[in-house]
Order: sequence, then C-alpha cells, then structure tokens
Amino acid sequence: MTSDKILTAARELFEEKGFDLTSVREIAAQAGVNVALINYHFGSKDNLLLTIMEASMDTTRMKLSDINSSPNTPEEKLKEVTSLYVNKIFSNCKYYQFIHRELSNTSRPELIEGFTKILGRNTNELRKFFEDGQKKKVFRKDADIELVSATMFGIIYQTTHSLFTKRYRRSGEDDDAFRKRIEKFMYDLLISYLAK
Repeated sequence: MTSDKILTAARELFEEKGFDLTSVREIAAQAGVNVALINYHFGSKDNLLLTIMEASMDTTRMKLSDINSSPNTPEEKLKEVTSLYVNKIFSNCKYYQFIHRELSNTSRPELIEGFTKILGRNTNELRKFFEDGQKKKVFRKDADIELVSATMFGIIYQTTHSLFTKRYRRSGEDDDAFRKRIEKFMYDLLISYLAK
C-alpha cells in the first residue's frame, strides 16, 4: 500500500537523519512514489511524523488496555507493563532516540502539541493501571503516579540510549541479559515504592 511505503521510508529517514534534515523529496524517492502522493496521503511532513508516532503509540495503548482489562493482580500487571515498555523501546531504540530529540526541539510548537496529545492518551491508559492498583489497596494511595511514570521512562531511556548504554552494561552482558536485568530492576524498584 502506498501510504505504508511512505510511512516506512519516512520513519527510516527520520531515524537516520532527523526530521529537519529529511526532505519530502528524499522520502518520496526512498518510498518509490511521487512527492504529490505524500501531500495527498498526509498533507505535510509534520502530519507524516505525527501519523508515524500515532501508529506506534496506538499499538502500545491497545496492549496497555489489554493489560488493564485482564484479571491479573496489580503486581502481575506491573510486570507486564514494565516488560511491555522495556521490550518495545529496546526493539526500537533509534525511533525513541529520534522522538526524544524532536520532543526537546521547542521551535515547532504545533508538533509538540501533537506529540503531547498522542502521548497523553497512553499516559491516561497507564494512569488507569496505577489507579486500579490503588483502588485494590495493593499500591499506596499517596504514590506519585506522575513520577513513577517518569522513573520508568527515565530508566529505559538512559539504559537504551546509544550514548549511555555502555555505562550500564556489565562486562560480557548480551542484549537479552541486559534487557532482563533492566526489567527486573525496574519492577523491583517500582513495586518497592508502590506496594503498601
């Protein structure tokens, strides 16, 4: 499908070169389509980026929703949530490094606003999980949910970013062992804070 080819090409180029240094012509050439088709399907390069981000976030939101609606205990759900995020970001490091770069660029407020709306939907789904644990009296009522989320994403960002990952890996540790260590550490840290 043409729109899928455009999205794939744009994501690859954005990850490699960044948003500003990637032209619509380059995206069209990599996708093997005419520039007019990009405008027809997406309207602008900004909309193309937001569509890429929305597709990625929608997948995560559906998985979070499935976790929220499962009969598992809050502790089991916390394991699933930490595993979901660690594995998702580990598998897409370049993409998330690119998104972090774009979020730190305040020169395009319309993109930041779009990012914020998309991220907000996932944040709301994550909040439901934490609040459910509080309602079931498994998680502390006074737990700072916003900072729990910030802790999760901060740990994942630091440990998966190409600039920092060597600092945190143990000698001889392969990707799988490192990922499992991050998951376990994050779960242990969060449950020790959240549990009553």
